[in-house]
Amino acid sequence: MKDSYKAIHDHVPSIRDSVFISDDVKYDRESKLLEDNDLEADGNSDPESGHVTTEIRIAKTTDDDDSTEDSISCDSLDDRKIDEIERMRQDRQKKLHMRQIVVKGILESEKTYLQILQEITTIKRNLQTKSLQEHCRMCPLEDLSTIFYKVEEIKQYHQTFVQSLQEKVNNWSDEQKIGEIFKELTFYIPIYKEYVDNINKARDLVQKYCTENGEFKRMVSTMEINMTNGFIEKTNLEEALFKPVQRLQRNTLVLHDLLMHTPHDHPDYQMLNKALSLADLNIKSFGEEEDGGSSSSTGKPKEQGHLVKSGFVIEVIGNSRKLRFLFLYSDIIVCTKHKVSGRHKVKSFDCKWFIPISNINVETKSTDGKTYSCKEDIDAMKKRIVSLKSELRKEIRKKTESFRDRTWSLAGKVSSRNIEKLKKKIEEQEAQLVLSSPHLPLHIQTRDEDSKDYIILISTDFEREEWRDAILSQQRHPHGIALTRELSVHGIQTMVNKSTQLPQVNNIGNYLSKNVSNSGASKPEQDYEEMLSGLLNVTIHCLYGLDQPSDVFAVLELDSYGHFFKKAQTHKCLNTTDPTWDEDFELELDGSQTLRVLCYKVASPNNVLIGRSALELSKEWLSSSFKEQKISMNEISLTVSVRHTTTAKTLKRTPSKLHGGIFGFKIKTVTMREGKTIPTFVASCIRLVEQKGMDEVGIYRISGVTSEIQRIKRAFDKNLRAGLNILSDSDIHAVTGVLKLYFRELPEPLFTEESYPQFVDSIALADEDSKEKCMLQLLHNLPDVNYYCIVSVIEHLVKVSKHESENKMSLNNLATIFGPTLLHPAVKDDSKVSPAMMMMQGAQDVFTQAAVLYYFLNLVHSGKSIRKSSQLI
Repeated sequence: MKDSYKAIHDHVPSIRDSVFISDDVKYDRESKLLEDNDLEADGNSDPESGHVTTEIRIAKTTDDDDSTEDSISCDSLDDRKIDEIERMRQDRQKKLHMRQIVVKGILESEKTYLQILQEITTIKRNLQTKSLQEHCRMCPLEDLSTIFYKVEEIKQYHQTFVQSLQEKVNNWSDEQKIGEIFKELTFYIPIYKEYVDNINKARDLVQKYCTENGEFKRMVSTMEINMTNGFIEKTNLEEALFKPVQRLQRNTLVLHDLLMHTPHDHPDYQMLNKALSLADLNIKSFGEEEDGGSSSSTGKPKEQGHLVKSGFVIEVIGNSRKLRFLFLYSDIIVCTKHKVSGRHKVKSFDCKWFIPISNINVETKSTDGKTYSCKEDIDAMKKRIVSLKSELRKEIRKKTESFRDRTWSLAGKVSSRNIEKLKKKIEEQEAQLVLSSPHLPLHIQTRDEDSKDYIILISTDFEREEWRDAILSQQRHPHGIALTRELSVHGIQTMVNKSTQLPQVNNIGNYLSKNVSNSGASKPEQDYEEMLSGLLNVTIHCLYGLDQPSDVFAVLELDSYGHFFKKAQTHKCLNTTDPTWDEDFELELDGSQTLRVLCYKVASPNNVLIGRSALELSKEWLSSSFKEQKISMNEISLTVSVRHTTTAKTLKRTPSKLHGGIFGFKIKTVTMREGKTIPTFVASCIRLVEQKGMDEVGIYRISGVTSEIQRIKRAFDKNLRAGLNILSDSDIHAVTGVLKLYFRELPEPLFTEESYPQFVDSIALADEDSKEKCMLQLLHNLPDVNYYCIVSVIEHLVKVSKHESENKMSLNNLATIFGPTLLHPAVKDDSKVSPAMMMMQGAQDVFTQAAVLYYFLNLVHSGKSIRKSSQLI
């Protein structure tokens, strides 16, 4: 036994009787390692950090043959696992070493910043001295006080910070704590806030006196800063005065870097985290105004309004569409051109035009009746983005696992490159989408004599009404009535540059990237769980608050990874002030977070949106039983009930216990009973859609009323003839809904669970000839009844897609809808897999299944046959 111990010791010389493992390593992994190797673990808690350090000891045992010598029991402890422990220890040391480097870098940067502050105060004193001389009155002392407002205090506070940090660095150790001094730095943020509020006045005064006084310009135009690396940086007073503003945001970035390189069990981690939270809290308070108004440090009312709303829009100029970024402030609206330039992808906004809120008329109707239709397949573009985001989630997961396992491999580097490529593709696709999809005009007109009409295009009624309501709301507010700031292109450009709101494409763009830190480690899985999958049952009950009889209907929109799709529409309630529907819709969730509800009044030529609202979907309030919600929409309110069913339950494919039905029965059982190649029910649904629904917008995508779908299902389960009679009189969306339900409830998917992995492998083949042969061979090898049904459905869906100009259903859309329904294997209960993991894997599966079906759809659409008979020739 001693020889065994010696071999291990010689193999890994840096491991001794104990090895310390950080709390970063997942507990279950440690427990498994201990269990496999008969190791003992002692948990020692650090009361200051709140974390536990686990000490693993190699247990010594007594040898029965030689009780006088201690030996070690390590029969099950192999070299690989010892190497793993050593690697974890080394990774921790690497992180601590990086922490030390980061801190030293911070200190050097802070010293340079302190030098800038000292130079600013030197210039202040020189200008004060000059201004006190009777023969050289360059600048009034009160204006100098405004220019250098709070600079002395900021310098004093920062000098204390640098001295404290220098002391820590001089006495550095792996366990050194610096969080407390960073936390103290956050206490000075209110001083910075006062400085920021004054900065525009200060810079304007500098520009003014540089224009009026040559001596003043000479004294402030050149500043030399001795950098810690020996170089000299040249700047001027106006640029130097902006350094504290930039520093404010940088302080939070520095804390992020420190946390990234500080182990979770380090005694300083919690304090750094607290300092970051305090800094974020203070930063978020910037720009917020009290309803009753606020005052600057000089006691005068603030001139600058706050940012209310911003986002990408399209501006129509002649016959061209221009991508713009619109800023709505409390007293002014600014239209800018968004640019990304340079190697570091620096974002900037060039002001194109601006109008005071008090001088705006907003209209949603075109006076000339002009329409702005979309030439692109918008839904197909959205699906491509959704697919790319699913791939991105998969790559993020790979990198996360690599980070957690502390593995530094070629695969991890490849994953990082793939993530960047996918982000770039998503950015390109979303830029194309945001340029192509808007088609609803929002006219922003000036009220002066030379009235100008700016045409802004928005993608959806919901978003257009949000912009309209936001503008009108600011006009009704006192601060929007009168202009409270001096308007100039320079002033507006400065205001836009200072805005902390970063651009998002329809509030997405960085949707998944925000879940990944700079280190590549994702945020906790709870972030992923915010997105839902499965089914959402929504019942639209009744509408209150109409002041006159109207024809009204409601529409449901649901997002998929940030992009919204119309999912359902109620029937029209005619000539009533109290419309009641009680219609239930079953909506498929796919990475969804928000349900939009829109109410329309029937009008000519266009329906009028009379109310809109959005429900944020969350597991905190959704459940498997219906919950009633009253949704307020200004003067009207809508009552709905909502229920959520998880994917694990929707695709269980549980066999039916009824006798003689068709839903939940094997397709072979039904066809043998009927003596048909495909079930009569399937053939009847296909025939009805081809007769009545080929030009119906959103066919197969828009949900039918659930109660009607269930009525058809019950009828077919009882009697085939009765079911056919009900089916022929049903709404076309109920027909498509019940057909999808039938395939979803099959005990086994049409493509069969046995063949599913082979379809997945074949679709990934790079060689097109080999792929076609493999895919067709797999299709032809399926049981006859499955094969015939699949071919019938595929040929039917291709016919539907040929009416795409009317029904807006492309091959991509149809493949996405039917892929999981026809291919997804039965979901098995697995309590060991987290909901977040199930959803991430499910999202990837959905796109793989859609890709398989799309392949066959595309083959048929291109004129090729997928039938067995064509292969025999």
